[in-house]
Amino acid sequence: MEEDQTVSVSKGVFVFKNGIKAGSKKSKSKKKVGTSLHLLSENPWYKSYETLWTSLEEQIDGLNSEMFSSVLGSLVDFVGESYRFDVDEVPTAALLTGINMPDHKAQFTSLAKQLKDNVTEHVACLYAQDCQNIKYLVDNLINQFVNEDRCDSDEDDMEVVDKPQRIKKSLFSLQLLQGWYEELYLTETPKVEIKKEKCKNKKKVLVVIIPDFEAFNPEVLQRFILIAYSYINVLPIVIVLGIATSLSTLHTSLPYHVSSKVSVQVFHSKPSTEYLNKVLEDVFFTLDCPFQLGGKVFNLFVDIFLFYDFSVSGFIQNIKYAMLEHFSYGNAMSLCSESKKEIKQLIKKFKHEDCENTRRLLSFRKLVESESYENRIKLLTDDDYFKIVLEEEVFKLRKYIRRLHIFLKALWILVCDLPKAPLGKHLREIYSVGTSQSITKSQEYKECFQLLNFQSKEELCRKIERVIMNVGSIVNVSYNKPNKLQEFVINLKAYLNDMDVENNEEVDVEILTDVTNNMEEPEISGQMDRKQLKEKLLGMSKQTSKQMNRYEQIRQSLLNYLSETFEIYLTKPSSMYFHEICFFNDISIRTHIIGEHRAAIHSALNNPHHYLQCNCCDFPETAIRSCMPDISIAYKLHLECGKLINLYDWLQAFVSIIDPYDDDEDDAKRIIHPELQARFTQAVQELEFLGFIKSSKRKADHVTRTTWGG
Repeated sequence: MEEDQTVSVSKGVFVFKNGIKAGSKKSKSKKKVGTSLHLLSENPWYKSYETLWTSLEEQIDGLNSEMFSSVLGSLVDFVGESYRFDVDEVPTAALLTGINMPDHKAQFTSLAKQLKDNVTEHVACLYAQDCQNIKYLVDNLINQFVNEDRCDSDEDDMEVVDKPQRIKKSLFSLQLLQGWYEELYLTETPKVEIKKEKCKNKKKVLVVIIPDFEAFNPEVLQRFILIAYSYINVLPIVIVLGIATSLSTLHTSLPYHVSSKVSVQVFHSKPSTEYLNKVLEDVFFTLDCPFQLGGKVFNLFVDIFLFYDFSVSGFIQNIKYAMLEHFSYGNAMSLCSESKKEIKQLIKKFKHEDCENTRRLLSFRKLVESESYENRIKLLTDDDYFKIVLEEEVFKLRKYIRRLHIFLKALWILVCDLPKAPLGKHLREIYSVGTSQSITKSQEYKECFQLLNFQSKEELCRKIERVIMNVGSIVNVSYNKPNKLQEFVINLKAYLNDMDVENNEEVDVEILTDVTNNMEEPEISGQMDRKQLKEKLLGMSKQTSKQMNRYEQIRQSLLNYLSETFEIYLTKPSSMYFHEICFFNDISIRTHIIGEHRAAIHSALNNPHHYLQCNCCDFPETAIRSCMPDISIAYKLHLECGKLINLYDWLQAFVSIIDPYDDDEDDAKRIIHPELQARFTQAVQELEFLGFIKSSKRKADHVTRTTWGG
């Protein structure tokens, strides 16, 4: 029996049978999680999900480092050069991150890593929840600098003679931090043998990162800045502030006697909308990503991003949840894979249950109805024939997805900068329309082509060149045999050659002379009334409008060709058989991602048995019993009241349910016990906290309902 397992504040008896130690709860939970994951990992759908999500996560991590590298690179340079010369103020970097608070952690984690790799290994991150006062802040700061640095040196250095012990929290002080820093860099013979780089007398700065500046107590932050300023000659501290709102917040939080002690340099990170567009275009809208979101679900995730939190990490987690919900349908979704060989192998291994799981897809009915009577029977009964058809349709679906992304990108290049942007300025907006309906049949698409018909030669040529460059790079990399995409590129190049500037200059001059000569022929002569004059002018306008020059003819032919091509390839996903294998469009996940809080609270208060599952509350919802929780009784009574609720009447009804009495007794003689009144007061306060009632200014003994109905 060990001492640490028998120490208790209160007296007690500790029994260990046969010398077995008490097991920890964490180990049990880990075993349960590991067992459940082991059971899932045997399913083909889970293997496909894990492989695909691992690949996407690696791409997202690489994109994060690339996105943050530009702003963080300049910030790292600032930290490295901050104490190159003598300073009179504390070097401070203000990083304006924007209001996408959940994404700050990834950004500051990347910053801390870059600082440790390139500038100094002494980096401390201080959060507001751990620094309620200056003592907690200093303790947390010293613990990260002294103790964690020692642990890192123990792991990295193989020549340590005496491993230093962790310093106790009771000994933390700024004098300790100063002594630790001087011992590490200023003394000639350090007591602990560490790496040769640390033995040099080259001093390294101490970086203090505060990611959530707005959440910090201003007084604590002010005192810390003054302390850092007083130690500026012995401790080279650099402060990095993460500001989510604007720079004016920094000036309002720090008075002049504090702000004069810091030298602030401002850095701007990219907006979260630009970050989201980059993630979608480089990760999820690529040709190698087989998993696609339907228009309804994609619009839901975008609305959550734009109207709730501006969190790209939250958007990614929503996609991850949708992907897990998609693959958990069954082994039919395991065909949502990148490799064609893997798809063939999976289909060969399909059992009868897997084939039936695939037959339950709604689009399978369209496939059956499109076949002959004999083939219908084979599709429904013959698994071998079904596997052959399934393989063909899945490959067609993959080809459809690739061409959908290619031509949506081409369409976006053509229409993204049009006036008022009928189809949107971003690729994600066109993607949401293209996956919801046949985009070529929408009114916005027709408006875009009407505007393209007024494009100048330079603008249209520039867009066509971008389309050729974008599609041509994909064709050269992914395809070796002649196909429709190569023909598309060749035709665009032909149209571009026809619009060559040198050839069109001479043609334009000839056509202009012809047009002017033709315009001189019609004359308005003789006496005409207003109706005849109107018809004459209308006929002249039609005659001149029909006379198009060479460029206008080429432009009209080009737009007609583009429109015909888009109509072929930009069809809605539901037109494809087995589109559910790659497209997830189940809008019911809305209730799991955005909880309906009011409905859940109403269910809990109106029917406690729904959540408590107790026998005493198992009765009809309309009934009110004394065994119910006090807040449920008060809530159901308040539903019977009007706009204003009399507190005394409400109390009488509450007490009559909890403590009923005989009808023969006089109501006026009844005395309400203080315990019941206290329970009623607590229930009313809880309802006010939940937002169902509020105090009334019209009458002192009344409260006002803030909701309508239940």
